[in-house]
Amino acid sequence: MLLASKVLLVIAGLLLILDAVLMVAHIPNPLFGWPLPCPLTLVVLGLGIILFVFGSKAFNK
Repeated sequence: MLLASKVLLVIAGLLLILDAVLMVAHIPNPLFGWPLPCPLTLVVLGLGIILFVFGSKAFNK
């Protein structure tokens, strides 16, 4: 579970950097015309955080 959370967090980080570049350059989101930051980015980030919390040792005590 920790591996999946790390992968999701890395993907979310890259997507957040892409969203920031698009916002600064005033380029609309190429994905379905969704607003920036992209909701898909926020979902991936949220899933990564949730999996990290459930997989951490502190949560299992």
